[in-house]
Amino acid sequence: MGDIHFTSAIADFDRQQFDALDRTAGFASSYSRLLQKERDARWSSRYLEWTDGSRLRAAIPVYRSRMKAWPDPGYDPRSWGLPDGAGDGCSPEATLMVGGCGDRRTGLHVDPDATPGQLHGLLIELARLAAEEERCLAFPYVYTEARNVLAAASHDRIVWTGLGREAHMFGLSDPRWESGLPSKVRNTIHRDRRKIAAVPMAVSRERWDEVSAWAAELISLHYAGKGTSERPEFVDLRYSELQENPDIDLFVFTAQSSGIRGVQTIVAWEDELEVYDVGLDGEEGGERFALYVNLLFQLPFAYARARGIDHVRLGAKAETPKAARGAVFQDYHGGVLSAVETRRFARGEA
Repeated sequence: MGDIHFTSAIADFDRQQFDALDRTAGFASSYSRLLQKERDARWSSRYLEWTDGSRLRAAIPVYRSRMKAWPDPGYDPRSWGLPDGAGDGCSPEATLMVGGCGDRRTGLHVDPDATPGQLHGLLIELARLAAEEERCLAFPYVYTEARNVLAAASHDRIVWTGLGREAHMFGLSDPRWESGLPSKVRNTIHRDRRKIAAVPMAVSRERWDEVSAWAAELISLHYAGKGTSERPEFVDLRYSELQENPDIDLFVFTAQSSGIRGVQTIVAWEDELEVYDVGLDGEEGGERFALYVNLLFQLPFAYARARGIDHVRLGAKAETPKAARGAVFQDYHGGVLSAVETRRFARGEA
């Protein structure tokens, strides 16, 4: 099967080979983003490396939390609603996270040509590492294809549940993209443009650090309105970190009308664009709606098409407005191999 061992630094891998293994999660699971995660003092990271000669065939990140509470509650398997209480024992000190620990999207980083038997062997190595420390294995925010691969490799021992889904737009670089959309979607987009044209607004593209003083506050307010707390200083810290990543282009679209101001953060990585966080002040109504659809849809789509970018990620949540404008959705899942099953795997009993 080749050489399989653990290493402690992503710098041990060739960047191009690493990113080529799995691009499903976009920049969130890229070499440069995981290098940033490696420097996060809240986590301890290692990588399960599988090589065949000079060819890198797997580089699976695994993470241990150094905190007594989960840094992001969305990574707490006890909150996932797993059936039969499968995640109940997954406290931070008793869990080995496989694949990712942030950004709520995970790439598996395994050669897609790997056989089920080879994948089973990799899972045994992960189980041995976890069992040595009496930990369960958790698989956060993996896409459906990776879930199916892991399910087969574990002989269906991993317990799964849905954690949401991500909206995507494909085909924007095709000049015929809009004409190929269903008529109902085209009508929605045309209606958006009429509403935008009816509201005088100034729009611009800026660097994050040029607008962070007020943009972080608007994004924080948006989170609060959705029932999630993130203080403005933490919003700014998160984007300041992204701005330091040399492999992505972080910028913001801003829009301002007579009574409303809004911001939309954008991350560009290689051949895809990600529409990240939106923030708007003002009261609900036609004027605010016009800024919203311009920031979230029209400006990013126009930017992508002008630069030949084919794929736009629109994130999770707010599925109805995204679907109405042509988005398609990809599910992601959370899974747990309990501490008991992890020990069985480590002993080769599964």
